[in-house]
Amino acid sequence: MKRTIFLIFLLTAFSVVLRSQGDGGVKPEEPIEINFSAEGGFYMDEVEVEITAPGSSVYYTLDGRRPTTRSKFYSKPIVITKTSVLRVLAYRHKSKKREVGQTYFIDEPPTGFPVVSIGITPYVLFDPENGMFMKGTHAVDSLWTKPGANFWSRKEVRVHVDIFESDGSNVYNNLTGLRLFGGMSRLFPQKSLALVARNRYGENRIKHPVFGKGEPKKYKFLVLRNSGSDFRKSHFRDGLMTGLVEDWDIETQAYRPSHVYINGKYWGIYNIREKVNRYFLQSHSEADKDSIDLMEHRYISKRGDKEHYGELLSFVKENDLSIPQNYYWIQSQMEVTNFIDYQIAQIYFDNQDAGGNIKYWRPRTDQGRWRWILYDTDWGFGLHDDDAYRNNSLKFHTKPNGPRWPNPPWSTLFLRKLLENPDFERTFVNRFADHLNESFASEKVGRKIDDMYQVLLPEMPRHIDRWNLDFEKWQHQVRIMRTFAAERPFHLRMQLMDYFSTGSMRDVTVEASTGGTVYINNNLEVRQKPLQGKYFEKYPITVRAVADYGYRFVGWEGVEVDEEVRGFELELEKETYEIKAVFEKYTHPLAGKLMINEVCPYSKKTGDWIELHNQTEEIINMEGWVLTDRKNEFVLPDVEIAPNDYLVVCRDSTKFFRVFPTAYNVVSGLNFGLNKRQETLGLFSRRGAVVDSFHYSVPPTDSAFTLSLLLPTLDNGDFENWESGFGQGTPNAPNPFYVESRIKKIQTQWMQIGLAAAVVLICVLLLFLRAKEIL
Repeated sequence: MKRTIFLIFLLTAFSVVLRSQGDGGVKPEEPIEINFSAEGGFYMDEVEVEITAPGSSVYYTLDGRRPTTRSKFYSKPIVITKTSVLRVLAYRHKSKKREVGQTYFIDEPPTGFPVVSIGITPYVLFDPENGMFMKGTHAVDSLWTKPGANFWSRKEVRVHVDIFESDGSNVYNNLTGLRLFGGMSRLFPQKSLALVARNRYGENRIKHPVFGKGEPKKYKFLVLRNSGSDFRKSHFRDGLMTGLVEDWDIETQAYRPSHVYINGKYWGIYNIREKVNRYFLQSHSEADKDSIDLMEHRYISKRGDKEHYGELLSFVKENDLSIPQNYYWIQSQMEVTNFIDYQIAQIYFDNQDAGGNIKYWRPRTDQGRWRWILYDTDWGFGLHDDDAYRNNSLKFHTKPNGPRWPNPPWSTLFLRKLLENPDFERTFVNRFADHLNESFASEKVGRKIDDMYQVLLPEMPRHIDRWNLDFEKWQHQVRIMRTFAAERPFHLRMQLMDYFSTGSMRDVTVEASTGGTVYINNNLEVRQKPLQGKYFEKYPITVRAVADYGYRFVGWEGVEVDEEVRGFELELEKETYEIKAVFEKYTHPLAGKLMINEVCPYSKKTGDWIELHNQTEEIINMEGWVLTDRKNEFVLPDVEIAPNDYLVVCRDSTKFFRVFPTAYNVVSGLNFGLNKRQETLGLFSRRGAVVDSFHYSVPPTDSAFTLSLLLPTLDNGDFENWESGFGQGTPNAPNPFYVESRIKKIQTQWMQIGLAAAVVLICVLLLFLRAKEIL
């Protein structure tokens, strides 16, 4: 008995020791919970707030000041009678405390804008000697830029931030970093701000799709912009201009107007913008934020290094770019279409400060090419000149000997040199004409201005009162912008004709019947609505017909070309052209039998690739067939797909075979990349009939992944029948789910056979026993 008791005691003690080893022998302290009887938000009348924080002493402030143990001690409900930021510290002991906040808006005017509330110790912003918003004691008053002033500080401070959506819901409540933002606009009384999410304050991202669906869902940085040089004027110039080109091949910042409060005081309308940095580039491209080269101005490195750009710059300076080989090399180093669109936008806007606001970047990879970012365009659209629509910005942006500001020679070098090349010149002029016909068409831009004006109209009076502005002057600025939109295309066309000696202008109407799309200059899409545009005699334009799934291209009307020709160059010899692409319903015999089976939209190791699967019992010759992402086409060479076999089309065979050395039936040189977020792919027969079409839209990821059809018998046009898998994929082989389903099917079949055999065996055994019993 004694031994038993001793053994139980020993085991109990041992278990206690083990438990103490697991948790350090100390019971973990309960986290601090802080609850408010009334959450922050919008109230018509005063609100009473009770605070509970079990086991903690509570201190609070109502003026935005950061709470400490010297702040007011909470002992009874707080009655809030005016808009305030309630900041609370729950203190348990020196190493256990928690800081939170809530914003209460009392009897504020209703709004359709999001609202941002900032709680900050007033001294940090407004102290006459040291406040970040103030001139301070070290400013050089004799210079208009006030160098040495406090508002040029790059300091980052800890603040409380609430973001309320337009429906009044609180979508962000946290401690956040705050900096001043901008250049010369810091001289204005309403100063731009940048919010920075960091772990040392609270969370490391602002987790809310601030700009709506389709935009990033979280942000490291957000800018609250005072509209830059456009402060006291339209207050939406930059948002308008970047919005006009948001679907171009340029990185642009999203825009959304908001109301901002600082310590409960209304601070006016701020434009919420993204901050152009490595986080911005990662969220808008397939780049790795830790592996990019980001440059600005003439030759300033913001991230990565200058070496690659330095080589490109030297080549541009020292070589004749009219030589095809030199131009080809340039195209391998920079994305020429992006650069053209960037220059066209700056020229159309008549941005007089473009030379001072240049940012460009590249993914730091073997194939990474330089791209230009459009930002800070406030000096465009007639900011300082009511008649700016007349300005010859083409000459401005190609001037070889401009002043130090705004268009020094280094800022115009690339465009001047590239225009030496006739192919670049033709692409530049035709693309300019495209954009004047579509994105910059007077009616379209006018509607955009009116839409933005109507959004701001009910909200601007508060902002104007806050900063002692003039409502009529604001409306006058909008009228200037409307006039610019109406008159600018005519003057630019005249300037293009003069600068390039283009010959006469031509009127071109392009139409597509039901069942397809026409692409002009591999840029504009024409579907249900005809395009009525103006082009130039000297430069032929390209037109290309692409059928929808279930249709095929039949031929052209209004122009004499072979009916089998889907794409051609249109020489503009006549004054007027009216052409139409005709499509008809058609199901190709191989539809559903030859299909896109697997795609790899993102892999640094293999590069992009597409797998086709022949499900027939016949050999299919693919010569002349076309893979397309709608805008780009890859014509397949003389290659065959064996019955029930595969063909892989990849961008880079060297990378692909490094990962898949035993792969076979591989075609290299795919001339377009796959977007890792969304893409539409098509497979066309030689005659232009759609044999297969596939569209995907997936959440962004930084890991390699493939998309594969679940089963060969499923409709691959329905994205529900596809699965996304991380890794490099299974080219030249059945897809993972198909293999797994086959294995499961075989296992199920054998299980059924086994069960049947067991039943038979049991029955035989029972019969045997019964017979034996009878005997």
